[in-house]
Amino acid sequence: MLETVTIDPRTWSEASEARRLEWGATIREMLTPGEALLREDAHALYIEVTQQAFHLRLLDAGGGLLAEVSIPHDALADLVHEYVDVVRELARVDVGGLTRVEALDMAKKVTHDKAGRLVQRRCADFGLDHPTARRLFSLLFAIRVDTTRLHGVHGHRRIR
Repeated sequence: MLETVTIDPRTWSEASEARRLEWGATIREMLTPGEALLREDAHALYIEVTQQAFHLRLLDAGGGLLAEVSIPHDALADLVHEYVDVVRELARVDVGGLTRVEALDMAKKVTHDKAGRLVQRRCADFGLDHPTARRLFSLLFAIRVDTTRLHGVHGHRRIR
């Protein structure tokens, strides 16, 4: 069972307090019992961010390496841009435009699902289910994009 998710010290220390709080909330959600479904022997996930990629290491309880994956930023770039564009458009929509809000929220969910599938494929050795891959994308997205300045990035509205 996943017990810890750690972001490399350089990335963590260079981030603002607000960003670290957001990352912590996403990590706590991933660590909620029953929320993160991946390899049974997984104990810790370590995320290192470089200029080129996210480097993810899945560790067992003794700190031994179970699996290692690199996800180049380029692999996620189109989905990150699409997600940001939808969220920004959602923030601009007039409250009276409910149909437009629902359509944009659905576009946001579809993009999040596509990103989750990409992360799930890239992290096949981690044994992630789709909801866990979506949560991991949320964390990678928040590390890559300052979500503290992006209104409407969290959650999806219920469609009637």
